[in-house]
This record gives sequence, structure tokens and C-alpha cells, in this order.
Amino acid sequence: MKNYKRLIVVIAILIVVVLIGTMFAGCKKTEAAVGGDTMRLFIVQPVSLDPPFCMESEGIQVARQIWDGLFEYDRKTLDLIPELCDKWEVSDDGLVYTFSLKKGVKFHDGSPLTAEDFVYSWTRAALAATAAPIAYHLGPIKGFDACQDGSATTLEGVKALDAQTLQVTLSYPYADFVTTLGHVVFYPVKKADIDKWGADYTKHINGTGPFKFVEWVDDQYVKLTRNDDYYGEKAKLDAVEYKIFADENTAFLEFKAGNLEFTQIPIGKIKATQDDPTFGKYCLTAPLLAYNYYAMSMNFPLFADNPKLREALNYAIDRENICQVLGEGVPTPMTGFIPPGIPGFQENAAPYTFDPEKAKQLLAEAGFPNGEGLPTLKFGYNAGSGHEKFGEAIQADFKEIGINMELEGYEWVTMLDKAKSGEITFFRIGWGADYPTMDNFLYPLFYSQSYDNYLAYNNPEVDKLLLEARSTIEKDERIAKYREVEKMVLADNVSMLIYFYGQRRVIQPYVKGFILDAMENYDLSKVYFEK
Repeated sequence: MKNYKRLIVVIAILIVVVLIGTMFAGCKKTEAAVGGDTMRLFIVQPVSLDPPFCMESEGIQVARQIWDGLFEYDRKTLDLIPELCDKWEVSDDGLVYTFSLKKGVKFHDGSPLTAEDFVYSWTRAALAATAAPIAYHLGPIKGFDACQDGSATTLEGVKALDAQTLQVTLSYPYADFVTTLGHVVFYPVKKADIDKWGADYTKHINGTGPFKFVEWVDDQYVKLTRNDDYYGEKAKLDAVEYKIFADENTAFLEFKAGNLEFTQIPIGKIKATQDDPTFGKYCLTAPLLAYNYYAMSMNFPLFADNPKLREALNYAIDRENICQVLGEGVPTPMTGFIPPGIPGFQENAAPYTFDPEKAKQLLAEAGFPNGEGLPTLKFGYNAGSGHEKFGEAIQADFKEIGINMELEGYEWVTMLDKAKSGEITFFRIGWGADYPTMDNFLYPLFYSQSYDNYLAYNNPEVDKLLLEARSTIEKDERIAKYREVEKMVLADNVSMLIYFYGQRRVIQPYVKGFILDAMENYDLSKVYFEK
């Protein structure tokens, strides 16, 4: 996911490292007093565990324990580190990448991993018939467009030179290409598995990583076990169980009862948990490379035809109240589409402040003085994750300028489906880093053909400049182009900026070796328990 360039960030701000074991030098690893050697974590129901369908955080985190990719991110620095890749070369023109695979890597069924598995997997992800929602990550690879329009059945730019050598040819130089290769969409799957299971593969996945898939029971759990035939250092835990809850409050009670090792701290309980004599030292509340925004779909004429209305909504929000009071100081007001910590971040890129009078003026200019003639805005959110409280605060802010807003809660997967189908046109959505680049915060959300463009935003100038930025090798020039994209998108007022996320997690005191990075990724193979 990056080109071996160290992120220029203050690591202490970006990354929370929980290595409590160093406090007990000389202690022997022992079985935990609670939970045995099975790490139990709270998640909501994932969309999928099949790599090209892992479009959201829950499925991604599970998949990362089951697979290794060509590259991974260092949990402390976010530097790119090789995983399945032993070494690689790039041609002088920046178009051809040659990757040598590590030897001795096996799928969990015992079959060897070869370069041909990557050819098959990346082609499968790129083909239109697969309908992979995150296929766009393969967009720079030669032949991707042909796979998408149905004129090709193989991805031309991906070839197996031999069993251990993968060659990838791009359509244009893409400076961040290697950086992207830590994304789950690039994980290798076996053709025989897909042929056998088809759409049911997500319940029979066969990875290459330190944990093997055991079972997924919808709305209950996903179970993994240690891969004792792993080519690298074996996991210290015997097993992992992701326990699925629809509501974070329920999960938090389970955590306090000793039935979970890792969970989300509910909104309204952060300060109390930080002050708790048992768990206070084990709260994770550092900033994340992620943000929460409210999408105003451009498929909805009320929003598409009223840029002044979209602008008015942004000035009507009291972000400080949301972050400091409701969020207990963990999130921070969102000031643009590039979060702090990403090279290229600009302070206060967006002009929005909390200004009810300006919001009223813009609302009148939009043709809705004091909200007259404006229908009630129906707002969709995923219930059970604290978003209702934030929605209620914004609902009250809108009421002050004459706008009525009705909250509609859904399960996470249901909300995503309704948002993508256009059944709901005003909804909250979050975005976190897949890899630490400006492109990852702009191209997926605002390129017109991207699946993750939930806004249905279509600006040909933005599309053109995004492609130019991607193919710009010189770093400062590339950053300047991405900054111009951000400026153009902000000028279009296409979404409501709410806040940059902060972690609000807590872990049991006996869990050691756990590191949660600024992209909310972790490696459970390094975790163990101590009394």
C-alpha cells in the first residue's frame, strides 16, 4: 500500500500502541485468567469476507487475519512492508512491475500459492460479471477497462512469468501503485474454490495467513483458528472469535462482563471508561485517518439542483458541540477531505464554520426562506453505533434555521444497500484509509465511476484532474493536483462535513502485543494473553 516512503507524520498522534507486556519485563506468558487463548472481538455483521467484496471495515478486519497480501503496513509507522512479496522491480517508465513471491507459502487447504493465483484473482475482481464493488482499485492495470466493459475475459496487464514471478503492467504511471497492494482486493484466492462454492465462497474462504477460517454464523459470530502450517511466525493465540452484535452498548456490557477482549466504547461512556480504575489505562482514543460525513445524493433533485441549500446545511452544524460534548473530545471537526496525518493535508481546507445566520441567508437564496417550502429531510443512519445522538444534535441545529429532519435507523448492511440503490438520498457514511495516500480519500469518493462514490457526484474536471494526479510521478506536483481536486469538490458543497474520527476502543488488561494503527488495522498473530 505504499512505496517504501515513511509517512511524514507525528506517529504519537496517529498510532496507539498497546504493548502493555513491556511493563512486566521477565514475566512468562501464561494462560489468561479470562477468555483462555481465544481472542474475542466485537464487530457488526460484515458484508462479505470474499476479498473483492470486502467493502467495509468489519469484513476487512476479519479478512486481514486470514490472508496475507503482497504487502502489509507497519502497525507503528504505516510504512509498507513486504508480505508475500520477496522482492520487486519497476521499469524505468514506471509501467511494469515484477514481483517475486516468497517460497513455501500455502493456502489453508495445503495447496501451494503461485503467481497464477494472483492472475486469476485480479482478473476475477476486474471482470464486470463479478460485480466486485471495490474493483476500481485495480483501475490503473492495463486491460482493466476491457474487463469492465466485457470485451475481455482476462486482465491483460497481469501475467505469471513462472510459478514464483508475477508481472504487472499499468496503463499509465501510477506513483502510489505499490502502496495500494496491501488492500484486501488484491488478496489471492484459488480458482478451484470459486468454481466449487461460487457466491457461497464468503462462508468457505481459504486464505494464506496466520489464521484459518472455521465458521461464520450470520448475526452471531465468525470463528478462526491458528494456522499451524503458516510459512511465517506462527500466531500465539489458538483461536479468534469475532462476536457479532447489532448494538455497541450490548457489546460493551459483554466486555465488562469479561466475555470480550476488545470492543467499541459507546458514545456517552468514553470519559467514564477512561476514569475506570480497571480499564482506564487500556482505552484507545487516538486520532484516526478517517472521517464521518453526511452524503447528499446528486441523484436527488432537491440536492442536485440546490447548491445553496447544500452550502447552508454545512454552515448550520455546530461541529464543536458534536465533537467536544457528544464525542467527549475524541473526534475533531472535519475541515476537509484529507485528514491530518496524510501527506498533503491542508489546515482548514473547507470554509465552513458554525454560522446560523449565514445558513439562514443561504437557505433564503436557495428559495427556502426560514425553511418554507422545503420538505422534511429524511436522514438514514446505521443504528446501534452512536450515530443517532449525533443525528439528533444536527436535527436540533437544523430546526433553529427552519429545517425539519427525520431520523431513520437501519442495520449497517441494509443502510449501505439502500444508499447504493438510491432508496435513501440523505445518509451518514464514514470513510477510513485503505492506504495512507491523498488519492485514497479523493478518487474512491469523487471519481464518477467509483463504486464508493455514494454521492453520485459527477464532475468531469475532477475526473480529469484525478487521473492526472495519479500519473504524476513528482511528489510535490502530485500533491498540488490532489489539493486542487479537494478544493474543487469543497466548492461544490457536495456533502456535509461532520468530524474526523478518533478511536474509541478498549481492550482487556491481560491482552499483550496488540497494536491498533491509525487505519484501525491490527495483527492478531502477535497477540497473547498474560495474567
